[in-house]
Amino acid sequence: MIATCPSCSWPAPALVSSHGPIRYLRCVCGQWLVSEGGAVVATAGISVFSDSSSAEYSAPVTLPEH
Repeated sequence: MIATCPSCSWPAPALVSSHGPIRYLRCVCGQWLVSEGGAVVATAGISVFSDSSSAEYSAPVTLPEH
């Protein structure tokens, strides 16, 4: 089962990648989702999973260059 987007309620975000039971999804609204067992367990950016007061203190993660 693919999870429903918590930001826009789209019922079928597209599967982009999976690793074991973890699925990485992209919604039509642009939200990135991480699901496990059909439940959304994480999202990127500000969403219902993040507290807006803590979001203003979040620093972007810098990835190493290859």
